[in-house]
Amino acid sequence: MEKRLQSYSAAGITVNFDPNLCYHSAICLKSLPAVFDVRRRKWIEPGASSIEEVVATVEKCPSGALTYLREGQAEQVSEEPAERPAITMIQVSKNGPLLVQGNFVLQDESGNVLNTPNRVALCRCGYTDNSPFCDGSHQRMRFTSRRRAED
Repeated sequence: MEKRLQSYSAAGITVNFDPNLCYHSAICLKSLPAVFDVRRRKWIEPGASSIEEVVATVEKCPSGALTYLREGQAEQVSEEPAERPAITMIQVSKNGPLLVQGNFVLQDESGNVLNTPNRVALCRCGYTDNSPFCDGSHQRMRFTSRRRAED
């Protein structure tokens, strides 16, 4: 079941959160706790810090679940593939997802293009309820990465 996109606004900026992409790395919570605090009903308060600090924290989101829209500018996530970085990087995270960032197109098993920002976290443990995206199930299932045999 797809979860609803959430939007939180303050003067000059709107922060969007797509819970379907989040894998609960908690980078936002650790980086800017005044803005990102899950103990509050409205867990994102973009006005609790400077716009620059909010943007910097949102850009650290490894899954692309957080995006922003500055007042008077196009939304960060709406980049056309040609405007994205020329290099696509895939990083294997320890005991976690594959982090993909750059210029890529993601298709489902039927060939439909999935609308994603220029970064996603893809499940590699097999336990996600939101395939192909990581939902943090690797933590609950205590997934551990296997090391490749040394040559």
